[in-house]
Amino acid sequence: MFSLQRLWAIAWKELMVLFFNKVSRILIIVPPLAQIVIFGWAATMEVRNVSFAVLSRDQGLWSERIIQAVLGSPTFVHMERVTSEREMRAVMDKGDVLFTLVFDERFSRDLTAGREGTMQILLDGRRSNAAQIACQYVSLIVNSVLAPTGAPGLVVRNWFNPNLEFQWFFLPNLIGILTFMLGLVVTGLTVAREREVGTFDQLLVTPATPVEIALAKLVPGCVTGLIHGTLFLVISVFGFGVPFSGSLILLYVSLLIFALASGGMGLMVSSLCQTQQQAFLGAFTIGVPCILISGMLTPVHNMPWVLQLASEFVPMTHFAILVQGVFLRDITMASALLCLGKIVLAAIVSVLVAVWMFKRRT
Repeated sequence: MFSLQRLWAIAWKELMVLFFNKVSRILIIVPPLAQIVIFGWAATMEVRNVSFAVLSRDQGLWSERIIQAVLGSPTFVHMERVTSEREMRAVMDKGDVLFTLVFDERFSRDLTAGREGTMQILLDGRRSNAAQIACQYVSLIVNSVLAPTGAPGLVVRNWFNPNLEFQWFFLPNLIGILTFMLGLVVTGLTVAREREVGTFDQLLVTPATPVEIALAKLVPGCVTGLIHGTLFLVISVFGFGVPFSGSLILLYVSLLIFALASGGMGLMVSSLCQTQQQAFLGAFTIGVPCILISGMLTPVHNMPWVLQLASEFVPMTHFAILVQGVFLRDITMASALLCLGKIVLAAIVSVLVAVWMFKRRT
């Protein structure tokens, strides 16, 4: 019968191997901390295939000229018209658009009469780097269209990230990236290490069942993910000044489930490998593509539709949305539950498949 006592005994053995060895402690703690500091200062991004919204109370000639000019740029590929501030807030909150152009009701009349017209561009500050570049593009387009009038009248406001600090966007995502890779590698090396040093067969003759052994192997990855998540949270908030406006409980629950999903993928890799070198290469082979298509480094909208579809099956895609919402705005319960549900589904699938693969290999 399934026994939590046997499971905990094996899990405690794995934790001792991981944390009570000086070299292992250094390799687990120091490199991720160095990465979050280095990436926080050094990373940048490119902007393409931008979607934007338009809230026009004007319906005049000049506002339509500006809209068509923006759409004529290869950078901006999709426009969504909204009719109220409520609709505008909805599309901005969901992240469907990078910015919204807002035209005053007298915009065209004021420009035609030689007066200064008023318009705004509301930027999604959660994607600060992309928003800043897009703002520069739009400013150039607006100024070129309105150059004959001598009155651009463009007012820029940034939602969620008033000063477009790039660290505010990237560091929360980096928590997901490093937690994913640590869970993948730490769990991926466990079974391979047992096989390499010759203790795997000894483990199988213990009273523990293969299911208990497989589940116990997931514990170190989850513990490591929670520890690193805490360190990254402290560094991001107190070291780089990233605001934290959401629920701490929601962050830790999602981090634990996300680490479990990552560990399940690592256990799949470990079940197929005979040596730690093979397990590490296998984790690297799976981890890098998942990071690239998750939207944590480059916008998903920039990718071909096939990769956009594939990103829906990567737990990091949904964890990125959730962690951005927790940090930069108090995410709505509906959005949080949707993202968390997808992560839970990914964790269940990955753990079940990993346990099945582990049983077959034993």
